[in-house]
Amino acid sequence: MTLYFDHLVHQVQSPENMKVFLNKRHIHTVNGGQHTMWGTYNTLSYFGLSYIEQIAVYDHALFEEAAKLPYSLHYTFKQNNERYGFSRIALRTTNIEQEAQRLSALGFDVYGPDACSRTRPDGSVVHWKLLHFGKVGQAIDFPFFIEWADGDEERYAQLIASGAVTTSQTISMESVQFYVQDAQATAKLWHEVLQLPEPVVHSEFIALHLPNIRLDFYEEAAATKMMLGHKSEGPFGVTLKDTDRTKETLMFPSAFYWLNP
Repeated sequence: MTLYFDHLVHQVQSPENMKVFLNKRHIHTVNGGQHTMWGTYNTLSYFGLSYIEQIAVYDHALFEEAAKLPYSLHYTFKQNNERYGFSRIALRTTNIEQEAQRLSALGFDVYGPDACSRTRPDGSVVHWKLLHFGKVGQAIDFPFFIEWADGDEERYAQLIASGAVTTSQTISMESVQFYVQDAQATAKLWHEVLQLPEPVVHSEFIALHLPNIRLDFYEEAAATKMMLGHKSEGPFGVTLKDTDRTKETLMFPSAFYWLNP
């Protein structure tokens, strides 16, 4: 079963301010909508079907309830003391029920698939299913799985029609960077559990390749050069490729957007 990178989650204080800032830096960002069952809302930066989600809490009581679900995005945010920065990644599948069975057979605690929805600014509703899994004591959270109600071609057409995707933008997502204590062990584990190709060893990091992006695992010495300090295990950076601009780095708390020509 082939998994694709779907999105990177950026926990922020104000999605509205992020939208203004990123659009000024020519990273097309649009309003997403509210997750009324979780008490969160978002803005979205699309690069084809892959995207970065800037998300914040608007109803803390709803969020606290959502955070009780183990290995969920909200659970991770709560465990990290609601720290701003990159938090999790989601992988896209078209076989989420089978993935749940497979992961359960591997001995993981599995939650879902659960039906979810979000109301867009125009009032329309987008639907998907989520699957969360893990084991007690894991150092870094696995990606969570998402299966959209609509197919890729239909979703892409909808995103263009709504203005969320603009064909005039030439930026693509190239890689996501993670800080981990043991890059070799983490890459090996994710390779086995997510059924990805063999890890590729580079001088400063170990990479896993999905069909549409690369995941780079750095240990402390190499990661510190890039992220200016220590943090808990998890994503800390994203590399965006844009042949129409010069090299630039956008820095936020525990989140770096590297733009490369």
